[in-house]
Amino acid sequence: MRGSSIIPFCCLFAACLILSPAAAEESAQEVPVMTTDEVVISATRTAEPIGQSAQAVTVLTREQIERSPYAGGHQLDDLLRSVPGVQPATLSSRYNHPTAQSVTLNGLGTRRTLVLLDGVPLNDGFGGWVNWGLIPNDIERVEIVPGGASNLYGTWAMGGVIHVITKTQAEGTGFKVDSQAGTLSTYQQALNARYGTDRFRFALGYRWFHTNGIIPVPAYQQGPIDRTNDSRHQLINGRLAWLPSSTTTVDLSGSLFREDRTFGTSLSLASRTIGNVALGLRSDQSRAGLWEGKLFGQWQTFRNLTSQITPTPLVRLAEFQNLIQTIPSNDFGGSLQWTGSLWGPDRLVLGADARTIIAQATDDLFSSGNVTGRTITKGQQLGWGLFGEWIVPATDRLTVTPSVRMDWWKNFGAHSEPATGPSTQFRDNVIDVVNPKLAVHYVLTDRVRFGASAYQGFRAPTINELYRGFGFGGFSFLPNDQLRPERLTGVDVKMEGELLADRQLHWRLSGHRDEVKDQILFLSQGPLSAQRQNAGETLSTGGAIDLSYRVSPILSLNLGYAYVDSFISSFPGSPDREGKRVPNVSRSQVTMGLTAGQSAWAEVTIMARYLSRQFADDVNTQPVADFVVLDASVQHQLRKGLRLVLTGENLTDRQYIATQTGPIKTLGSPLLIMGGIRAEY
Repeated sequence: MRGSSIIPFCCLFAACLILSPAAAEESAQEVPVMTTDEVVISATRTAEPIGQSAQAVTVLTREQIERSPYAGGHQLDDLLRSVPGVQPATLSSRYNHPTAQSVTLNGLGTRRTLVLLDGVPLNDGFGGWVNWGLIPNDIERVEIVPGGASNLYGTWAMGGVIHVITKTQAEGTGFKVDSQAGTLSTYQQALNARYGTDRFRFALGYRWFHTNGIIPVPAYQQGPIDRTNDSRHQLINGRLAWLPSSTTTVDLSGSLFREDRTFGTSLSLASRTIGNVALGLRSDQSRAGLWEGKLFGQWQTFRNLTSQITPTPLVRLAEFQNLIQTIPSNDFGGSLQWTGSLWGPDRLVLGADARTIIAQATDDLFSSGNVTGRTITKGQQLGWGLFGEWIVPATDRLTVTPSVRMDWWKNFGAHSEPATGPSTQFRDNVIDVVNPKLAVHYVLTDRVRFGASAYQGFRAPTINELYRGFGFGGFSFLPNDQLRPERLTGVDVKMEGELLADRQLHWRLSGHRDEVKDQILFLSQGPLSAQRQNAGETLSTGGAIDLSYRVSPILSLNLGYAYVDSFISSFPGSPDREGKRVPNVSRSQVTMGLTAGQSAWAEVTIMARYLSRQFADDVNTQPVADFVVLDASVQHQLRKGLRLVLTGENLTDRQYIATQTGPIKTLGSPLLIMGGIRAEY
């Protein structure tokens, strides 16, 4: 049995609970809940109390992350599944193909949410997917802001923003170790060390992860060629901060990431090497305002190998290599922002940012194992934006926030050199767009607040969407150099508050309506191919309810439900697709969480989630998802700074279809039990 190997871990953990010193701390730790005085920065690009935000902002704290089964930075997409309205790819990034790693907010579909790591984009500049593996383990908090955010962040944030913020460097020394092992030959080792004085702070981290995974194809589709989907990566990250004065900080950060993956067969592989560096400046000049600047650069080599299954994808007797694709890409950008005041209680935010991506795809083509030719496709993208925002407290209860951003984007220098025939020079594309937003926040009572926003947004097609074709399992995905940018018009509302004597019960109701013109989707061209095209108009309407109840100092409950109806509302060129649901978006999502116990004995976190059926294709013939998954974490503090950890994912060992490519189905994340220690000094 797959689950039989969990017994040694459970026995070891139970023995440690019984034999651990009884003198461990008896004080109960406060259960984290959403508070109205917590400060967030992502909704307005400046610090504001979460209770004053017009958006339905969710914050995941460090305590919540560490108590969950997903404390590793590369597991953040799994943790985000516990937030109503947030839908990462149905298959965990630990098993998924790099180009399929994504997240959806407000039901707008993949590649429309900006994910930041300390202000630097995690969205791949070439392809738009999210590089979850670049997130280190020292997460301090995660801010989730759904709704149009192109007014401040531009093309990448049409559907919202998720901002991952790591721990602030401090004086003194510290060291942290997280060592775990588990079923499916899964291992994770993470080290973090820091040193700081009043002027200089330095931190260094390292993570190594490996899992054999499972055979991703269901048993009824398996053949002699199928293998487990092995995944392994290493991440080295560092950060150096210089404080020339009490009001100014200069920090330099960087990382090196390397991963290798297989996808169920010997010849279906992918590997990536990513290096990045960022230089930041923050200077608070008091009455002269706050200046913040950031420069970043990323260098990546992505190698993707695919195979042809014979005699057919469903009769999996043999395979041969049909493509080796090598994609080097460079991604550079920066931003400058000033925050000040015109007359006292108001805040004015002015800024500019820019980003450029340079990429090339080299395809070595094979037939029956023999090289048949090589194609080379190149392209560049350049964009910049100017933005302004004015946060105006019109009355003691009412805050009005108008904002606007102007963007300019250009795709240029793109051409293709096929294996045979003449080269193709693609046309340049230039985009000029202005995106406004108006948000209001009103305090109804000392315990009830209301917020609403109306906005426009846009998304420019990526170099990957315009020029790169690829295949998987015998299915071909075709690019389209004629793609137009997407345009969004939307509104969202929220009402939230607290109940009971000590505000122990926090509640929030939220809703949205988003219409997207020229949304880019893969449209089926036949049984074994699809091409990216602008799909007329899509409409996404929905809402969510969030409840957070601190029953006592040792028990908290969370419950959430999100509903979104996202479908193609108009498609003049293909009326038979009207009414079809947008791929990779589920209508219903239910989340439940419970945290109980004390650190002196044991703390237990149980997380359950349900995701209703969605479709992997535009014509809604490939249903996936529709599952309930139960995860849990048990932790025990042996002594100060030393904890035992036992986690379980998909504890019922539910087998479900997470995605589908052509006729081939892919199973979701398997039962996984991990156990180990965390030491922090």
